[in-house]
Amino acid sequence: VVTAALEVAGLIEVIHGSNDVEISGVTQDSRTVQPGNLFLAWRGSALDAHDFVAQAAEMGVAAAVVERYVPEAEIPQIQVSDGRLAAALAADVMLGSPWAELFTVGVTGTNGKTTTALLAQHLLGSRGAAAALGTLGLVEPDGSVREGTGGLTTPGPVAISTWLADLAEEGAKSVTVEASSHALDQRRLDGVRFDAVVFTNLSQDHLDYHTDMAAYFEAKSHLLNLMKTKGCAVINAADAHWKNLPVEGRNTVTYGIDEPADLRAEMIEPGPSGTRFRMASPSGEVDVDLPLIGRFNIENCLAAAGVGTVSGMSLDAVADRLASVPQIPGRLEVVARRPFTVVIDFAHTPDALRGVLTMMRPLTSGRLIVVFGAGGDRDRGKRPEMARAVAQVADLVVITSDNPRTEDPESIIDDIVSGMNGSPFERMGDRREAIGYALAQGRAGDLVLLAGKGHERYQVVGTERQPFDERLIVEEQLGRMGEAV
Repeated sequence: VVTAALEVAGLIEVIHGSNDVEISGVTQDSRTVQPGNLFLAWRGSALDAHDFVAQAAEMGVAAAVVERYVPEAEIPQIQVSDGRLAAALAADVMLGSPWAELFTVGVTGTNGKTTTALLAQHLLGSRGAAAALGTLGLVEPDGSVREGTGGLTTPGPVAISTWLADLAEEGAKSVTVEASSHALDQRRLDGVRFDAVVFTNLSQDHLDYHTDMAAYFEAKSHLLNLMKTKGCAVINAADAHWKNLPVEGRNTVTYGIDEPADLRAEMIEPGPSGTRFRMASPSGEVDVDLPLIGRFNIENCLAAAGVGTVSGMSLDAVADRLASVPQIPGRLEVVARRPFTVVIDFAHTPDALRGVLTMMRPLTSGRLIVVFGAGGDRDRGKRPEMARAVAQVADLVVITSDNPRTEDPESIIDDIVSGMNGSPFERMGDRREAIGYALAQGRAGDLVLLAGKGHERYQVVGTERQPFDERLIVEEQLGRMGEAV
């Protein structure tokens, strides 16, 4: 069956050994090999899985899909031109194409993927058990995160197909999947087909991987190719990049605030803890009371509403569900209100920082204090742009580490500082110390934003994940100051 699927895709170059082998399962990780498995190997950016084919053979795998023949592994090998794509197709076939039993949603974009995916999960919960798969891990229908599923925005093809199969077997009716540009470029999702695909926005990020914005756009736009025959693309009309999406002959729903769109937010009334607006569409309009703040959350809400309508929900049903959306972890998460407000947010791109700070400015009677850094081993070009975005709005800026990974933290901070253009700032390499300093400066009416890490409960230093929960740090620091959170 696997061979047939790979032949149809035009991937097979040579079959070494027997083509008639009984396969019991599929794996891409030599550490999880079971006897009778099909082992999937390709050359990655950090590891070459061909180095583990012989070991997998000794552990009892029945056959392997490879990009180059491994003679020391005495098992049948299907040699293919693209191991990543072959892995996605093989995993899908072996696990019975579980997406076919589900209403599936793929969400891509630079910012807003997680919030949009979780909002869509909440809406789709009205039509049966709904799950989400992304930055937080596998979010079950009850809102809990399945243990051991975090780490990547979009996991590998075997994990994706396995989790979809598990969810279908457990009775889930729909699944929303965050589709990162890396995953789309590496074909991790090519074994899945989607009823709805969402394009949130596109701005500078990941250019360490994609080299330029054209390649970044190309990776994102691949999600269109993964739609089911009658699928629909839900597109942010405000982002000019998406005007170049090849949507001719495809079903589309557009959304926006200031732009002509199928779904529009009008008569917006922002409040300190929520937003009221009218959602208008060609089929009618409805008032929405959204317990989230910020213009970007209205856009995320409209994107999710587009998914809801594609699934068959009425505007009234969408509005009812949006009124009860839960707090999104690490997204404008208020962790303290006394003696001043402390907010944690995942904003880690220039556009995201600008959006969050611009939204917070009119809601803050005192000073806007910002603690932020930039991830190591990632796009260096965005670092000074992040600084410029913060310097334009914040009253007090503390530049620190994010996840330095294998880069020198001070070198990362140097890159950020180059964009401050003479604006005042404090520099502290230790993020815990930086948070403590920012909190010590806070006064009644101020708002302290801890930007960049969001939902993460760790800090990556070198190649190690060290425990680092900003919620606990804030509680501890304010406790020392004699203040209740």
